[in-house]
Amino acid sequence: KVPSPFDYPAQATLHLPKVSCEPTDKAFTQMLIDCLPDFIEPAQGNLILFSSYWQMGEVAKGLRAKGLSLLIQGEASREALLNLHKSKIDGGNGSILMGTQGLSEGLDLPGNYLTNLIITKLPFAVPTSPVEEAQAEYVQKRGGNAFLSITVPDASKKLVQSCGRLLRKEQDSGRIVILDRRLISKRYGKAMLDSLPPFKRQIDY
Repeated sequence: KVPSPFDYPAQATLHLPKVSCEPTDKAFTQMLIDCLPDFIEPAQGNLILFSSYWQMGEVAKGLRAKGLSLLIQGEASREALLNLHKSKIDGGNGSILMGTQGLSEGLDLPGNYLTNLIITKLPFAVPTSPVEEAQAEYVQKRGGNAFLSITVPDASKKLVQSCGRLLRKEQDSGRIVILDRRLISKRYGKAMLDSLPPFKRQIDY
């Protein structure tokens, strides 16, 4: 087992702020529009990750109405968006990149290109494919809990991948903000939180 080259507690802070509602609440989308400006760093490289295109679109409309300039997945090619993001940072300006699962894996934004990562919601997948539905049915028939044995571990793995966007090189540093309080309000949350690298934690109560 090779030790990590990162000094996680010194290089990154994981912040779970106190927010007014959880993603299951109908008011969650509006809450994101209201609170995201408090966590965006206008002069830095920002990446905001969403679990659904619909919610990302609604939040983008709300933030643009507040005067924020955004680079949004789907409005241009991935390559064009990343080049524009990098050119803004290279020019000494900040940039706000918004995306869904497609930008939570395989994305390399080292150094100043990403110092502020915001995850709006835990990446739970809805079992829509026949294979996923069959797996869930198999677990349930054997008396198991498909949510705890399939959905939670899968979301936990995706959350680790999402957080992995921040530190790409040994000298990188920054902050991860997660706006989903289920990490501390639900019984499964502790296991998901503990599966992440040992970032310095700031949990607001």
